[in-house]
Amino acid sequence: MGKEAFIKQLESSEEFKVLDRVASDNATVDEALQKIIDMTAVATTVHGPNSLKGAGLVDYNVALAVLELSQRLEPPKHGKLVEFISKLQKQAATDPLTGEPQKIQGDTLWTDLPSFGYTELETWYEFGGEYKDPRDPKMDPKEQQRWTNLNAFLAQISQAAEVNYGDKNVLYHPLDKSLRGLWTLHKALESSDHPPETLVGTAALRAASLWFVYGANRLWANVKNGRTYPEASGAGPGSGKYAQKGWKGFEEERWNLWVKGLQDAKAASTDEEEKTLIEDALSHIKRAAESG
Repeated sequence: MGKEAFIKQLESSEEFKVLDRVASDNATVDEALQKIIDMTAVATTVHGPNSLKGAGLVDYNVALAVLELSQRLEPPKHGKLVEFISKLQKQAATDPLTGEPQKIQGDTLWTDLPSFGYTELETWYEFGGEYKDPRDPKMDPKEQQRWTNLNAFLAQISQAAEVNYGDKNVLYHPLDKSLRGLWTLHKALESSDHPPETLVGTAALRAASLWFVYGANRLWANVKNGRTYPEASGAGPGSGKYAQKGWKGFEEERWNLWVKGLQDAKAASTDEEEKTLIEDALSHIKRAAESG
């Protein structure tokens, strides 16, 4: 199935229609939340608690709908989607047969957001739809916009996630996409082949800036708490210019490099809108660091 046909199919789903009404201010978040909970209960009754055609399909369609709408909407209009998924993640569906938390492929509905993790990863890797390099200024403008919108949304839900840094077992919060932020910053600000000052006018630079505009507090908290990831997560410096640094996640040395990269990009940019965005990112960085 082609991308356009896939999106049309998604748009025809009841889950998408519910969330589209919320995103366009034609319904409240709580109304949408109740509709999705009711749809889950009906699907479970009809198809059984463990069927992928039941609650699993609702979960899958909700994840896809949230991600598609987040790519269509400008970041300032993401608020209701952020509120919806934050409230949904606090809901615990119950298996009607056992009275135990309902599971979808081993994950708890809705607290683990079973489908959101892999659909979000796949969507990020689409880079707006056609898998083009976001560091390429010739990338299709629509795809640039979709990918930067997505990153702004991921930054917002990451900042909204209730991460308990004191408990190492819960660092992987279903809403916290800090690792994706790290990948974005690595792509934009750590590449020896694409130094930041050469990325003016690109989706990569805009996405990196938006991560700080909407998620600076989360990113800084990661730095202050020494948040690291396993080697397989791709959180290291890679094989480029900083390969010998041994970074494993959020280090203060790395944070300072990102700040310098944004400063260099701002100095090189001749686009006033882009310069304003980078300046906004730098302001959020300063406030986050000063807050402790």
